[in-house]
Amino acid sequence: MTTAMVTKLQLQFKKGEGAHNVKVANFAYVNEAASNEDIKAVGDALGKLYAYPLVGVVRNNAITLAA
Repeated sequence: MTTAMVTKLQLQFKKGEGAHNVKVANFAYVNEAASNEDIKAVGDALGKLYAYPLVGVVRNNAITLAA
């Protein structure tokens, strides 16, 4: 049995040179019914507000499993 799903949006920005120089911005309480295309569009729009270049838009879905 599963319980409610939680969806979050994560934006990834290139902060500098190298593989580990990534800045992450997380946004909680994303409507789980939102399509991937809608989440990508919102992520791209929000990414334009940051000083660093946007390198990734990630949708994180978490589903709690009952024990």
